[in-house]
Amino acid sequence: MKTKDLRHVAVAIGLGVAVLASGCSKNNVPCDTDPSQIESARAELATAEKTVTSAKTELAQAREQKTRLQNQLDSLPDPSELEQRLEILKKGSGR
Repeated sequence: MKTKDLRHVAVAIGLGVAVLASGCSKNNVPCDTDPSQIESARAELATAEKTVTSAKTELAQAREQKTRLQNQLDSLPDPSELEQRLEILKKGSGR
């Protein structure tokens, strides 16, 4: 997941919390928050949680791929060793 997507998730969660907190504050004796706002905030929270779970999965996969690629890189021969072998082959072929 990209930083931009994480920013969207954070904003959605923040807006949900702000809606819930502003509708039922100490200054408002009767709680006049519209139930649809609460349901909307819950839906946003559920979506944000799914997005976070997906991001964690993608991150784990990316880390595994990085480890595999690093292992492949480590198993490659040293470039100077390859240069030496190439020079030996060139001398053997009369070049």
